[in-house]
Amino acid sequence: MNLFKSVSYFFLDQVFPHICLLCNKFMEDHSNALCLDCWQNFKPIPQSNRLQNMLVTDGLDAAYSGWYFIQGIDDVIHSLKYSDRAKLGLELGHQLGQLISPATFESVDVLTAVPLHRVKFRDRGYNQAEWISKGVADIWQIPFSKQILKRKRFTISQTTLNQEERKANMADAFRVYGNVENKSIVIIDDVLTTGSTMSACATSLKKAGAAHVFALTVSAPLVQEQQ
Repeated sequence: MNLFKSVSYFFLDQVFPHICLLCNKFMEDHSNALCLDCWQNFKPIPQSNRLQNMLVTDGLDAAYSGWYFIQGIDDVIHSLKYSDRAKLGLELGHQLGQLISPATFESVDVLTAVPLHRVKFRDRGYNQAEWISKGVADIWQIPFSKQILKRKRFTISQTTLNQEERKANMADAFRVYGNVENKSIVIIDDVLTTGSTMSACATSLKKAGAAHVFALTVSAPLVQEQQ
């Protein structure tokens, strides 16, 4: 950090102290929203293929998530999606990329994000999955492209739908652009639940010729372990 920034942050902290998003502790590092203690309080998920914990897996070769979706990280992800904090996704992506190595997967040619429909993108102003993906790409030093997948139709919320309804809701919801033939692709999102969205993305990519498709998310529900 240069001298000008250091001085600027010093005076800014006198009026508006930079505090942790979760615990409100003062933080000297202005590049992050969460302190180290809060990151260490999150519960990492054992790094094993989570396909057996998902209800819908079509098209996916493997799925991995960083932390259990419990108190703390749920607030962070909620802030990312609904409090106009797009850059928080970059921090989550950096942490996720450090927790899970690209060597976890057979090979990775490119990263992409689960796309938002243009209506939802207009309302939110950004796609949180893209910011997470950029953070992972920074750490892994693997290209990220937001052009590979596009959501071609609006889908209703999956919250109240059962397994078959979720599959039907997401069926043919995505379109592939560009050449993905024989590529190994990691699709990134914030939370992995039943897998229906990831599966729909993966199925479209496989139909377009992708060799391997993997899912990677920041978080996954703890209740999945009991399924």
